[in-house]
Amino acid sequence: MAEPRPRTTSEKTTSEKAPTVKTTGEKASTAKATPRVERKEQPKQESKQVRRDTKGSPGAIQRLRNGRVGRFITEAYYELRHKVTWPTFEEARNMTIVVIIISVVVGGILGLIDYGLYNLFLYISGR
Repeated sequence: MAEPRPRTTSEKTTSEKAPTVKTTGEKASTAKATPRVERKEQPKQESKQVRRDTKGSPGAIQRLRNGRVGRFITEAYYELRHKVTWPTFEEARNMTIVVIIISVVVGGILGLIDYGLYNLFLYISGR
């Protein structure tokens, strides 16, 4: 016996299709009724106060370090110092030489294009 093949969406039986709704003056359309889901409001949690173990108010340096700007500077320093892989002197030198050579080549090409367009302009204008 041959195994039954899976049906495609166009081969579904009439019992599997969405119900057809006809309205006056319109063509038949398919509509699926979906139940409306109501969301419950989540109760707001009150923030707990953090107990500090330090004595007295923090000093100016501590306040600066814990502020937004201070935290940014501290994290940037840590990232530059411990997470960045810096190139060796030889790698930096070689990359600098490559950048200089490419800049000279691109400058020469642009200079030739400029010279050619200038001569074309002079030829067209008849000067």
